[in-house]
Amino acid sequence: MTRKLSISLPDDLAEHLDTVDNASAYIADAIRLRRKGERTREMFARHGVQITEEGVHAAGERLRTAEERRRQARAERTA
Repeated sequence: MTRKLSISLPDDLAEHLDTVDNASAYIADAIRLRRKGERTREMFARHGVQITEEGVHAAGERLRTAEERRRQARAERTA
């Protein structure tokens, strides 16, 4: 079952939706992804682990740094 909704979005987001084939599916996927993250945070909280925005940012930085090192090592091996 589906429902038709009318929503207001900031211009930049509305412009992005203009570029996708199926805006409804795109928004539905974004909501599902957000809910999955919320459920994950709730599960961690139930087990005494608090996830902070600073922690998420720091982990993302560590992952990006590690990925860049892997890319550089791969490029050196193929050069």
